[in-house]
Formats: sequence, structure tokens, C-alpha cells
Amino acid sequence: MARPDAKTTMTQLSDTQALILRSAAARLEHLALPLPDRLRGGAAGKVVRALLAKGFLEEVDADMHKDAPVWRESGDGHGVTLVATGAGLAAIGIDSEDALTAPAGATEAATDAPAPDTRT
Repeated sequence: MARPDAKTTMTQLSDTQALILRSAAARLEHLALPLPDRLRGGAAGKVVRALLAKGFLEEVDADMHKDAPVWRESGDGHGVTLVATGAGLAAIGIDSEDALTAPAGATEAATDAPAPDTRT
């Protein structure tokens, strides 16, 4: 009996939904914003609502002190942003523990050492 390939066992996502989740997996704190440039207005709302309904994105309070991107404003004047969930990362085949949790090359403390010379 043939084994199903990974694409047929993974959740069916549109190309745009998969792009949003892959981008979030690569960002600090799994932020889904900004959305792809080509996704605007009603189309953006439709895609985001579908991902929220599936539990692949969740709305969280935007950290305004860190200039977090804002998806919408809540009724009480606070900003709300979008974050990929563990289920959303799993839907694209990424273990949430393997996803980025800090920017590449980030360290605990800044250094006074000059950057290495690179040839261009």
C-alpha cells in the first residue's frame, strides 16, 4: 500500500495562507504582520478570518512600546496584532519549537567590537 505524501496529509492551505504562515514562522514572536503587499482590503480580511477560524492565527494585544504592527484597533483603543499559533506552524510542517524565536544573529548583549570586514 502506498504511503500518502506530506502534501496530502497536511492541512489544505491556499498559497496566500501558506505564505502568511511561513512569513510568521520566520519572524520574531511569530508575527503575521505585515501581510504580503498584494493582499489588501477585503481580500486581506477574508484570508485572515479564515486563518483565525482554523485556529492558525490568533489576535493578541499589540505591544505599542515595541512598535508592533497593528491589524485593527479594539473597542477600548488598544491595538491588536496577529500571531501564528502552534497549529498554524504545524499546518505548514514546522514544529513551533523549531521556529524562530529571536532574530538571526541576535545576542543577549551588544558588543563594542567592530563588525568584521567583508568583501563585496
